[in-house]
Amino acid sequence: MDISVESVRGNLELARELMDRAIRSAGGENGTVRVMAVTKTHPAEVVGMAVKAGADMIGENRVSEGGRKVRALGRDLAEFHMIGPLHTGEVRQAVRDFHWIDSLDRVDIASEIARRTVEKGEEQPGLLLEVNTSGEDSKYGYPPDAAELEDVLGDIGGMGLRVSGLLTVGPLGASDREVRSAFALLRKLRDELAGRCGIPLEELSMGMSDDFQLAAAEGATTVRLGRFLFGPRRR
Repeated sequence: MDISVESVRGNLELARELMDRAIRSAGGENGTVRVMAVTKTHPAEVVGMAVKAGADMIGENRVSEGGRKVRALGRDLAEFHMIGPLHTGEVRQAVRDFHWIDSLDRVDIASEIARRTVEKGEEQPGLLLEVNTSGEDSKYGYPPDAAELEDVLGDIGGMGLRVSGLLTVGPLGASDREVRSAFALLRKLRDELAGRCGIPLEELSMGMSDDFQLAAAEGATTVRLGRFLFGPRRR
């Protein structure tokens, strides 16, 4: 697939149309799901095309790769999200280059973020907790346990940081029913935690190229699309 502004724009429009259809079928209201363009392995040129096509959220899986693109294009071009695993030694660069860290799954990482931002009076990134709703060993994230997550949110809040929602990755090779169950679990966890902790937790980031319509039907506020927008990843 040749990537162009026109091809990405067409795929963005198709994604929104498919999500609206899925939401209507589930009895929900349309127009509430944002599309994050995931540009892992694609050059900065493709990020620029995505923004010109109408994408205002860009997701990157690796701090070093994504950071190079952010610095090449300018941080104000779009809302840049770190969606891959983050190590303590990468926090300094991550909070410098990205507006959001959507894959927070360790309190020590949160502590380092607070040290780099709150304690210095600098801008804090938006934060999402990653939750492993499928139980697959290959996936990152906290277990879907409301009591444990309540404690985590309390610890992070005590550092002066604010968590705005949750992220999950759907199970691989599963039936639609199993995938929807994983997404529904994240939504239910969000609702329970919001009630327990008194934190809005507005954001639910779930759904990728193979399952974003199911995620939209289950209440996603953001879906993360790479292959659907750009075709196969570059190696």
